[in-house]
Amino acid sequence: MSIPLEQSLTPTRIEAPAYFDVESVAAIKDQFDELLTQPSHKQSCAIEVDLGHTEFIDSSGIGAIIYLFKRLRRQERQLQLAKVHGQPKRILTMLKVDKAIPFVESGESA
Repeated sequence: MSIPLEQSLTPTRIEAPAYFDVESVAAIKDQFDELLTQPSHKQSCAIEVDLGHTEFIDSSGIGAIIYLFKRLRRQERQLQLAKVHGQPKRILTMLKVDKAIPFVESGESA
């Protein structure tokens, strides 16, 4: 499974899968690790996870987002979630993820 990456000045955008669950997390965690370790990606001070096409998220998907958030914070970088809607928005808001990680429209700065 390939997750599309789009490098821009700020933020670097990664598109989350439609079903952000245990099956898709392994592939996206590899992408997250690349964003965290590759020098070309480290130039961006912010990462934006686009949830615009994400219809469903489970605890594995939430765990992957928290994993990325914590690693970025150690690097003094930011994470933002874009186009959060539907079931993912209900779950992430209920868990108060939006208090730590800003929800934005795509391309906005947090």
